[in-house]
Amino acid sequence: MKIAPVDALLINPISAKTIPAFIPHGLLYIASYAIERGYRIAVYDRNVDSENINDVLLKLKPRVVGLGCLTGTSIDDAIFASKEVRGCDSSIKIVWGGIHTTLYPDSVLKNGFVDFVIVGDGEDAFSGLLDYAISKKKHLEDLNNIGYKDNGQLKYAKRSFFDLEKLPQPAWHLIKVEKYIRRKFYASRVITINTSRGCPYKCSFCCVPKVHLGNWRGIRAEKIIENLKYLKENYRIDGFQVDDDEFDINRERVLKLCDLLQKNNLKFKWSHFSRINIVKKDVLKTEIKCGLRLVEFGIESGSDRVLNFLNKGQTVEQIINVFNLCRKLKLKTSALFMIGLPTETEDDLMATVKLVKRLNPYITLCTIYRPYPGTELFDYCINERLFTYDDNLEGVGPIYERTINTSKIDTNSLLKIKNYFDRRNIYQEIKFIIARLKFDLFIYYLRYYVLKQARKT
Repeated sequence: MKIAPVDALLINPISAKTIPAFIPHGLLYIASYAIERGYRIAVYDRNVDSENINDVLLKLKPRVVGLGCLTGTSIDDAIFASKEVRGCDSSIKIVWGGIHTTLYPDSVLKNGFVDFVIVGDGEDAFSGLLDYAISKKKHLEDLNNIGYKDNGQLKYAKRSFFDLEKLPQPAWHLIKVEKYIRRKFYASRVITINTSRGCPYKCSFCCVPKVHLGNWRGIRAEKIIENLKYLKENYRIDGFQVDDDEFDINRERVLKLCDLLQKNNLKFKWSHFSRINIVKKDVLKTEIKCGLRLVEFGIESGSDRVLNFLNKGQTVEQIINVFNLCRKLKLKTSALFMIGLPTETEDDLMATVKLVKRLNPYITLCTIYRPYPGTELFDYCINERLFTYDDNLEGVGPIYERTINTSKIDTNSLLKIKNYFDRRNIYQEIKFIIARLKFDLFIYYLRYYVLKQARKT
């Protein structure tokens, strides 16, 4: 981290305690855009940086601090960090953004430790706030996507979408990239990248449609290649995982990316998420030729009734057909699914277990459903009194610290099934390691487990 004074410090609050940590892509784009406009920016990721926040503030002396977080326990740390900033220097302007702020701006802005909020895309908005607070070049009334206080009243500017053509490459130099590199079965130095925003689909459990107002925007293939080249040259990356809500909806963009990977002789191994209802055999075959080794699908349920209830836009038959196709193409798959859903019965649950076993994916990711704000299913759970939610910001984090069960199934039964699929993943990895003598991968996972246990204590 920089130790010279900066204009703004961007803080990524502690969220899921994973090792390696998740890359704060949004903050890196906001930082690079502000740097292009002449501002001095630093990033402080509390999932990675162990330095005390007060020491960081004293070293960097920021005039503006920005925080972004998801709904959940990361809010607790964002509150803690904001109060520390306020206590260290009351003149520092504190800005909150991210998904939770976009969904619940009033809940955030009404707190005394928040001066401004950003609703939606943050690049123009945050740089505009720097123009206002530091350079005095703009008035609040000239800015989009912000909220502020005016004589005790909460006011909001109009919402706009950032033109991704103006998006610089992420400010990788502001984080300890090595801390985020993962080892996967397909490559030894894998990093996640972000190539699009939004999703046009309307799954009832997902907040993305409301956060991005149903819009999908993709970064051009040429800019993705530029980013990958930089990562390869500077950090020896040999693989990447596309961390998009919807990566491959634009077929032409995917094929262009594959064409450029070949033309630039970039021999990466990689993975991405996809949807069952948009899979195309010819696209998959082209991706495989260009290094694709894993596709992750949101299966969600093995019950057509539940899939329809979730507005998923897919059927069990379609799921089976796509997994059969991937098997024929020798492409590994990951099945992401939820249990403990509202209205879910024992029969629905067993249908999901039966389907996942039949699909036999390389990776299974089983989660017990949690209602998140900004989703149709959240509203359903509130209306049906399956779940209670505290709109007070300081009450949000504790809600998600416990196991939530909105289904008609016993919680212990759900936990047993989740544990079964978690153990299955470990077994699959051990089989792969032994079959291919990948003992370096075994050492990596052992180290990962030790660090994970240490972080729990």
